[in-house]
Amino acid sequence: MRKFHAVTAGVFGAALLMGTHSGLEAQQGLELGFRGGVSVASASLDASGTFDKSNRTGFAGGIFLNVDRGVLGFQTGAQYTQKGVELDLGETVSDFSLSYLEIPAVVKLGIPLDVIKPSVFGGAGIGFKSSCDDGGEDCGDAFKSLDYFGIAGADVAIYLGSISFWADGRYHFGLTDVSDTSDVVGDFKHRNWTLQAGIGFKVGN
Repeated sequence: MRKFHAVTAGVFGAALLMGTHSGLEAQQGLELGFRGGVSVASASLDASGTFDKSNRTGFAGGIFLNVDRGVLGFQTGAQYTQKGVELDLGETVSDFSLSYLEIPAVVKLGIPLDVIKPSVFGGAGIGFKSSCDDGGEDCGDAFKSLDYFGIAGADVAIYLGSISFWADGRYHFGLTDVSDTSDVVGDFKHRNWTLQAGIGFKVGN
């Protein structure tokens, strides 16, 4: 009886180790993926006077390329992100709605846990302005065409063979003033949170 239990425990342990090795092996390498979700945006302003500001909620989504080397990793990609802020200046209200094509790049630090891998990351990115609207009026001339920003966040990936499922949360903070005219209140730097979910596919071996 003891021998039977010992054999059973041995088989179970071997299967667990094989499954863990398979899950960890699936994590490493190169993945191409797609993700989408919500962007909650505001702005950091350096201005005199009294004003109120409100968040804007929009879409964020695109493609990503994830390189995994165990504990360390790297991720880049391209995505469309809606940003902006609503400013109540007392006599006037400006409702800035901007959209950008962004190229982020982050370095990741993760903990491989069988088929699940949580990670934290940090990096930077560049955004190319694609549109600007202020209450139905074009405001493209009021903002610079480029936006440079820092990134901090975390994600978790679940690996099922050659397919992975992702949940991603990150904070983008503008590094430069994007205002290009005195009509915009003071020093204007974007701030936004993105919450996204996606799917990845193994590329190569």
